[in-house]
Amino acid sequence: MTSSTTRLWNFGFITLNLLILFAFTNLAVFFSFYSYLKTLPVSSEWYGILIGLFAVSAIVLRPFISVGLNSKNAIWGVAAGVLFTAISLLFYPLAHTFISLVILRIIHGAAYVILVSSAIVLLMYFLPANKSGQGFGIVSVATLLPYSIVPYLVEETFAGIPLDTIYSYTALLMIPPALLLIPLTKQLGKQKTDNPSFLNNKITGQSLLYNLKQPKIVRLFIVNILVFTVFSIVLYFLKSFCNTGCVGRPELFFTVSTFTMIFVRIFFGKMFDNYNKALLIIFSLLFFAVGVVLLLEATSALLFYIAAAVYGVGIGSVSPLLNGLVFTISEPEYRGLNTNLMLEMVDGGFFLGPSFAGLAVSAGLTVSSVFYICVGVVAVAAIVVFPLIKTESYGQQYKF
Repeated sequence: MTSSTTRLWNFGFITLNLLILFAFTNLAVFFSFYSYLKTLPVSSEWYGILIGLFAVSAIVLRPFISVGLNSKNAIWGVAAGVLFTAISLLFYPLAHTFISLVILRIIHGAAYVILVSSAIVLLMYFLPANKSGQGFGIVSVATLLPYSIVPYLVEETFAGIPLDTIYSYTALLMIPPALLLIPLTKQLGKQKTDNPSFLNNKITGQSLLYNLKQPKIVRLFIVNILVFTVFSIVLYFLKSFCNTGCVGRPELFFTVSTFTMIFVRIFFGKMFDNYNKALLIIFSLLFFAVGVVLLLEATSALLFYIAAAVYGVGIGSVSPLLNGLVFTISEPEYRGLNTNLMLEMVDGGFFLGPSFAGLAVSAGLTVSSVFYICVGVVAVAAIVVFPLIKTESYGQQYKF
């Protein structure tokens, strides 16, 4: 891809990051969705499935829409995503039965993946090639920031308001990106760009088969799905855990952990490129696991928020390291494909995590027990990645 812009902070880049920020805000507001489902006439064994159905839409749709998006149709994808996201949010106060929630979660998930995938494609046209590292760092902050603010606002500012009403209020956040679509379209018309090369990396059966024959790549796919299985469980079940008598407030746990993630990604990004990524992933997973253990064993509010910081260091570093290692060890022609497949693993984790935890709790396990199982899952992830410490990257040896 070539871009006619040389400034990072151009109109298109700013607008699309705001749009991504608003899109992830409509995700962060659902951190209390498990607790909300308890108030509805829905059997408890379906809670996790209903949470995970949102991710199923992304798993199914992303491979198909990613290969067909370009600068001409992605703007319509953003418009459709904004519209149907807003409509979906408005329907939550009306969907109180299992069937209506299944339909709504699938439609909402589809709207989200269309919106975000289209926005990411457009972002490529406004991101200067020589500032891609900075640019993606800013994008990652835009995706994380809602998780540091929204849970606190929901618990404090909107305390006493029914959760389904709060979900519907979130539709208002789709108004700013909708209003920016017209000037964004005009700005896009001024961009003299070629089609990004990554759009030509179609996910074909042959490509998937080739990747499944690469043990190093498959190991990283497995680790990514395990990491986000645990992350999604903590995200959706922490409030339920704290309702049984933890020593801190769940919304502040997310505030502390997310700001820690942002700090790590901004100030330690260069270190991720200078040392052995596989070894750093294992250290990150250690922080991740210790953070969950400290959360479970915290006997004071101070220890609870220290746990949040440790947890934030772990998840804040392991995700960019995993993506960086996949990019590094992939053959050049498969880098776009493997990046897309890593996103599929994230969606898979967001389905498997809530589904497993919901079924486990409905079967009689406590949320604490599920969290201890999560620690074991993280340990398995570390074992899976361990053989990669001494592996070679594509074309160069890792630095220790």
